[in-house]
Amino acid sequence: MATHTTQDGTRLFYRARGKGGPTIVFVHGWCSRQSHWDAQMRHFGRRHRVLSIDRRGHGRSDSSATGYSARQHANDLLEVLHKERIRKAIVVGHAGGVPATLELTRSDPGRVKALVLIDSRINPAADLDDPNDPAGVTFRGMLEAIRGKNGKHAFERMYSDLFSPQAGAVGRRAIREALSTPLDLAAEELASITIDTLALAKRIRQPVLWLTAGAEDEGAISAAFRDVQFGQAVGSGHFPQLEVPDQTNAMIARFIATL
Repeated sequence: MATHTTQDGTRLFYRARGKGGPTIVFVHGWCSRQSHWDAQMRHFGRRHRVLSIDRRGHGRSDSSATGYSARQHANDLLEVLHKERIRKAIVVGHAGGVPATLELTRSDPGRVKALVLIDSRINPAADLDDPNDPAGVTFRGMLEAIRGKNGKHAFERMYSDLFSPQAGAVGRRAIREALSTPLDLAAEELASITIDTLALAKRIRQPVLWLTAGAEDEGAISAAFRDVQFGQAVGSGHFPQLEVPDQTNAMIARFIATL
């Protein structure tokens, strides 16, 4: 493990290994951690330089009083990439880490060769105060549950529902790790992903692999991105990189071969 202290004094933990291009950078999602990319780090680290990071407030990285936004997470990532002298990378983002992945690409497009976006969503900003906004209603309900009297139980139920019945020990471990996240941080991170990811997506010019665990509205995603390919895992929940790593690795490798 290596560390980097950001401009605001937050210490971030990350792992970098392997040689060869293109470099692949892995960005975890909501209340997840860099170790959830272990199977990908091992697989791609044989032929590529690879890097995975605990975003601030997650895993072994420090928490901070503020800064849980896509823009701040993107700034953190860019600081680490600069430190590691990574000038061009394929960036792989999962779910709640995708807003930061898109923001990183928007803010420094020359540093990103291509994107792999795993089981995420692309939508206009969710209005948490609008009862006629379905996304806003969903997110508001989740946030109220996490912040409520039985927040710990609600959070555990939400996270458990992200895994398939076949996830087994891998899923149980990820749920335990997620439950170590303070509830106020879990809520702040959840609120941060309600931003306008559709607007960010429409600014992306790099090739994209949109990899999901379920069926996707390919027409809507194709309208958002200029150059997109699709992949779907079989028999997985929301974390295909954990539940079906061989499938996930194969799809990412094939995508890289097409670049």
